[in-house]
Amino acid sequence: MIHSAPGHSTVDVKRRLEASSDFGEALDVLMEVVAEFGFTQVLYAYQPVPPRLPNGDWLPLKLNVRNFPKGWEDGWNKFMKVDPYYRACFEGTLPIDWMRVQTSENLVTVQKEACSYLNDFGLSRGVTVPAHLPFGRFAVMSAIVDRQDVQWNSMLDEVREPLFSLMHVFTKAIFDLKFESQIEIVRWNNLTPREIECLRWAAAGKTSEETSIILDRSIETVRLHIKNAIAKLEATNRSQAVAMAIRLGLI
Repeated sequence: MIHSAPGHSTVDVKRRLEASSDFGEALDVLMEVVAEFGFTQVLYAYQPVPPRLPNGDWLPLKLNVRNFPKGWEDGWNKFMKVDPYYRACFEGTLPIDWMRVQTSENLVTVQKEACSYLNDFGLSRGVTVPAHLPFGRFAVMSAIVDRQDVQWNSMLDEVREPLFSLMHVFTKAIFDLKFESQIEIVRWNNLTPREIECLRWAAAGKTSEETSIILDRSIETVRLHIKNAIAKLEATNRSQAVAMAIRLGLI
């Protein structure tokens, strides 16, 4: 049961979410609930494919937010892959205290910069709750408080368990209501249809020569499409580009 906020139960939160007509309204409900826990901001993010790519890189994580300060997103793009709170989600399944992450000895320079960037907007104290879903999919919620008068350690002890429950209730509701496709993510849509087509035939085991016959294009044209796809996917070779395209749901 969700508790620690007046009048809140699993049934109550489900009822409020079910009244939502789209993901935006559901996110508004989530903000209302965490506000009653004492938080001032909330974010929710989703990856429909495994976040870690075959080359070891990470997919950028798009944050869907409520009540964040104006202008916060302008400089955030450079941190979307290295977000230290995002990365911490793969060290376990329990709620994550932002303060603990900020003091970790494992943070690299750019991750320290990410923390400082959010801190400059007053976003320094938060709790992140990951959800590791079937087929490698991933979702995450963070509740943040920007008030300076908060006794953070006491608040954290009180909300850790109810936020964990809330995250799973919210995520289940999003899927039950079929809002999954409405969640804004960073999409790898910069491949052209012809590049995707060439990768698809490569995945089927066809050589460039065979693909050129199938598509009625020159071998040089097919090789160029595959070369461009490799570059755009930041892969090192044809096989890795195919693997990444499959992982990303492009083919």
